[in-house]
Amino acid sequence: MDDNTYISKIKLSLFLCLSTCLGIGLLRFSYTALLPSTRESYEWSANFASILGSANLLGYLIGAFVAMKLPQNQSMAKYLLYAAFVGTLSLLSCAFSDFPNLWYVVWRTISGISGGLLMILAPSVVVQCCAAQDRLNINFIGFSGIGIGVLLATLFMPFLDRIATQTAWLILFAFAFLISLILLYLLNIFKSHLSNIQAPTQQANSIDAMYFCLLIVYSCSAFAYVPHSLFWIDYLKNTLHLNLYHINFNWILYGTGSALGAVTAYLCARKFGHFMALKILYSAYVIAIIIAVLNIHPIFTYASSFFTGLLNPAVVFLTSYTIMHLYGIAYKKLWSIATLCFALTQLIGGLCFSALQHFGVSYHQQFILASAVLLLGTVQFFVYSMRISTHKYQQN
Repeated sequence: MDDNTYISKIKLSLFLCLSTCLGIGLLRFSYTALLPSTRESYEWSANFASILGSANLLGYLIGAFVAMKLPQNQSMAKYLLYAAFVGTLSLLSCAFSDFPNLWYVVWRTISGISGGLLMILAPSVVVQCCAAQDRLNINFIGFSGIGIGVLLATLFMPFLDRIATQTAWLILFAFAFLISLILLYLLNIFKSHLSNIQAPTQQANSIDAMYFCLLIVYSCSAFAYVPHSLFWIDYLKNTLHLNLYHINFNWILYGTGSALGAVTAYLCARKFGHFMALKILYSAYVIAIIIAVLNIHPIFTYASSFFTGLLNPAVVFLTSYTIMHLYGIAYKKLWSIATLCFALTQLIGGLCFSALQHFGVSYHQQFILASAVLLLGTVQFFVYSMRISTHKYQQN
């Protein structure tokens, strides 16, 4: 295919950026940011708040499974739009109190399903519409949307003592609806190109030991990611008893780190190559989680907020791109499997950490467990990637 037939890199970058912003930044992290004020306003118990977090993780698992089963053709655009608009409605549903608990469980599950679909289908559309040499640049810009979405969720933190919780949810709904309209516009531009896509006649049978190494460490990061993604604000408020200023500052650091995650991974990959960059990032992630228990000085909490915020989108982006780089046409299938494993491990982690809370296990002990699991995954990645012949994988 001639390069002139490919979609504009700017439009593809914007499309992927907005999709990840909506799928993870808003549909996932808005709940984390607004959880303390929503719990207080809606009189939710801690157990019910944990159930809602687990419902979102279950939805993400369902979304990843559905995306894996969808055909790799122009129909991806239709399902992507369904996910965007229905996910947007899930934010609106949280703007109203006094509904039965089942109402919130259902909509938080739908929110997760939408996020899973967006996170698989949007990168898959990009792969079909861009030249191979442009994929790294487009994906690093596109996956920055995760951090931008987290930053959008943080905008309310300094004002939660002045605005109603309902107002915050309605503003997030407005952001998400605007993003969905832009995605609709962009996909209409892509329509002629997507209509020419033929589903691959066969998927490359290239699943190998290196892929399983990536899969294991990526899944371990999903487990380790749960305490910060679901309970971080609650930990700062109800365990460390920080005032609103320090909670806001921690969450702004988290959002700022998230916005810098993809570009950090991009620069590391350029300097060290994909696999060495992944080793560096996963190792740093272990440290970023464990220092959350060092509450003897605010600097440790600030550092944990910033670096966990940075490293999650960094490893998501670079793992996704590495799979794309290594396995080409099999990307949608293999990225779907990776996202499915991520979502399943996240769900197990969410249930595990919720149970630990129920049995009185402290947040400090939960952070230690999270970092230990990621350490095991990182060690196996180091060991097995050294054993496997890497001459076909390394890129300087």
